[in-house]
Amino acid sequence: MRGLRSGIAMFGVSLLAAAPVLAQPVTTHAEIAAAETNLNLSVGFLHTDYSEGQPDSETGFTPGFGIGASVLLPSAWSNIDYYSAFSYAFSAGNISYSGHYLFAPNVALKATDRAVFNHIEGRMGLGFPLAGGIEAIPFISAGYQSWNRNIDNKGTIGTDEYYSSAMAGGGVKLDIPVTATLVASGTAEMEGMFAGHISFDSFGIGHAMGNSAQERVSLGLDEALSGPLHFQASADVTHFNYAGSKPTAATYGLFEPASTTTQVGVNLGISYSF
Repeated sequence: MRGLRSGIAMFGVSLLAAAPVLAQPVTTHAEIAAAETNLNLSVGFLHTDYSEGQPDSETGFTPGFGIGASVLLPSAWSNIDYYSAFSYAFSAGNISYSGHYLFAPNVALKATDRAVFNHIEGRMGLGFPLAGGIEAIPFISAGYQSWNRNIDNKGTIGTDEYYSSAMAGGGVKLDIPVTATLVASGTAEMEGMFAGHISFDSFGIGHAMGNSAQERVSLGLDEALSGPLHFQASADVTHFNYAGSKPTAATYGLFEPASTTTQVGVNLGISYSF
């Protein structure tokens, strides 16, 4: 897992270092405009690594899909573009749970989480064409994420819990034309997580969680195949924390401890440039 994240980071550094050599001079940045103005569909997998302190942890792969749309259009100002994007990602499957029973903390247990993840995000920003056809796109973002933890052993920690949170923040995306048909990209983003909530569906109760943060780094490739049809590939690493909550009378003393989650996603797809 650590090696995979390191490999993605090294690839990104190599890509940026090679950009001045690989990028072909362009005057209209048409390659980037075509890559960023599209409707897209992808499939892939998500690896999740979750921990709220030993021995409670989860890890595993889940398949999923994503849909999205983005536009990069000229603005009324010289050398400035309008940028906006929307994406939805879904992933579901069985991941391994290691923990203990809810009312028997000294009894270790291994089980399966039938996990379901949802992630929605919208972006708005401005594109700034740079030398060599490269484009820098700072943006603001907002979205929503959820995770249904449905562990198959009743009475365990994490049985049938539903996490949800709103998000808002921003980042910067760098598009690099590598050839006349290939565009590489790198994105760094940070968002605040707020209005978090957790529901203990087994007990019919729920409560708010504290504010926290989410960070994401992603790399992408867009290859024009034929006419408006493009092939896309991406890899990303996302880290976020759930701030947890305090026990209350309304939750019968139950509470959610602070936790940390790292997710690595890889996706392949097609897009239609318009």
